[in-house]
Amino acid sequence: MSRILGLVASIAMLASVQAAGFVEQATAAIPRFNSFPELLEQFGHEFMYLSFILLILITYMFGKKHNEVLAKTTMAVMLPLFRANFSRVGDNGAELAIDAPHEYIIYLTGRRHVATVHGLIKMKPRQDLIRTIFTLFSTPVIDTCTLNVTMNPDEYSDGVFAVVPKSSGTKIRNRNYDLTTFTKASNQKSLDESLITLTESNELTEAILPLVSDKLNQAAEWLDYFIVSDQPAAKPESLPKKPHAKRISLSFRLPKATEARRILPLVEALIACLDGLPQDCHVTTVIKNKIVKAREEAAKDIGKKAQAERARELEEKRLREKREAEKNLSPDAQRKLAAKEEKKAQKKRQKKVTTRG
Repeated sequence: MSRILGLVASIAMLASVQAAGFVEQATAAIPRFNSFPELLEQFGHEFMYLSFILLILITYMFGKKHNEVLAKTTMAVMLPLFRANFSRVGDNGAELAIDAPHEYIIYLTGRRHVATVHGLIKMKPRQDLIRTIFTLFSTPVIDTCTLNVTMNPDEYSDGVFAVVPKSSGTKIRNRNYDLTTFTKASNQKSLDESLITLTESNELTEAILPLVSDKLNQAAEWLDYFIVSDQPAAKPESLPKKPHAKRISLSFRLPKATEARRILPLVEALIACLDGLPQDCHVTTVIKNKIVKAREEAAKDIGKKAQAERARELEEKRLREKREAEKNLSPDAQRKLAAKEEKKAQKKRQKKVTTRG
């Protein structure tokens, strides 16, 4: 027994000696610095990279949380109205779906006169440090909510009508095909002095404005635009095979989360139009004929441009096929063809000179 205990003690002593040696070697391998500047000089780049990565992570966490709170607070303000007016709010079990850390999607359906509502809450990319820095030197990004309502067809008169801020009305009009093509600006006494209408006819204004003016005035400072239209916002490249869907579009800037209720009157104005337009927006036959004629003229313009574009594409195709065919000719045939083309060009130049003379 004593011999076994002695063997165990010898092994333990040997292990402790080896461990002590390992610790001594490891300690000797650790670099030693006499001052903090010396440490920075040795690992300055590593500290810089680590600090930048840490800054990106902190920006992502706080920026994502800020946008999430703003989006959910805005949705919470609108949600009672949505639930009261639509049988289905949200999609796949989510009343507010996240598309990106700075973009949230709203979807509504199940209401009389309405096909669907698609909404987008789009905020500053606060979670992205690089994009946030770039926005400081470019066009600033503004937190906004846009609601696009597709209405059922043939329930009220065609026409284009909008309420926009005077300060940005020209810019908004120029970037929307329907507003540029069919409307003229008009001041209205019933609107806040900061707002102006873009309308296709006075009858449309008289039918629509009473539905929304009070509510728009209450939150005029947050309004980007309110548009009622039977035409697309982007100019069509070809003639449509069926009439464009009628739509109501509302866009507004978002106040900070603690003041989110200030945008509620704007959404109430939108809701008021869902029943109000089918009930009240019916113009006389004279105005209806003018609206139809305006769309026929616009269609002719689109048709001419589409035809010119088609002719240009066909000409480009013909030239490509011609070049491909020329590549397959023999050198002698290519020389003859080049001489023939030069003779044609010379005749054209002579004809121009003669005509000028």
